[in-house]
Amino acid sequence: MISLHEAYVRLDAAADSAPNGPVHDYLVDLSEQENANSLEVMNALLAEESDSAGDIARLRDTRIGAQLREISEDLDSRWRGALFALHPGNPDASRHFCASSREIIIGILEKQVPDDIVRRAVPNCPTTEDGRVTRRAKIEFALSRKGISGGPFVDFVQQDVDNIVELFRVLNDGTHGSAGRFDFQRLVTIKQRVEDGIVFLRTVLC
Repeated sequence: MISLHEAYVRLDAAADSAPNGPVHDYLVDLSEQENANSLEVMNALLAEESDSAGDIARLRDTRIGAQLREISEDLDSRWRGALFALHPGNPDASRHFCASSREIIIGILEKQVPDDIVRRAVPNCPTTEDGRVTRRAKIEFALSRKGISGGPFVDFVQQDVDNIVELFRVLNDGTHGSAGRFDFQRLVTIKQRVEDGIVFLRTVLC
């Protein structure tokens, strides 16, 4: 989470030092919100556990269903399944939510920026050990389609995805609450972080 904040500071400094277009400025604003959301989750996880109840409908309500359906009906179904698992009384809430959310993030990357499209445009693009185009190369390619180049923005988007994946690891370490349960307010904060992260990633890649 500290790495994401440092990446945002570099991005913000770079944005202030050179004129940019409206698309760039809009994405910088979204990046600021991503950084704030990350800090909010960290504070929520460090805070004392609360016994306060809440409206479960807040955990099921979502504003990104239509966006996910534009990419794939399956991604929308996975997200709704992830939200259905979010319940303060569900000891496996974090595991179910994280598994589905991770698949959604991977699915967005694969469907919005397929390997073959990147390879055709950048034949010598970096690849993983198993021959797949790296996540960073996909992000860099997607930003280039928007006319955005330069390390600070690529670094931030990469760090943002890594930050969410690291959050999944933290949530699944089994140390939170009784049998891994999370209180209502923490679940709301976690849901908001991941939902906004999905919106940010889709906006960058589409």
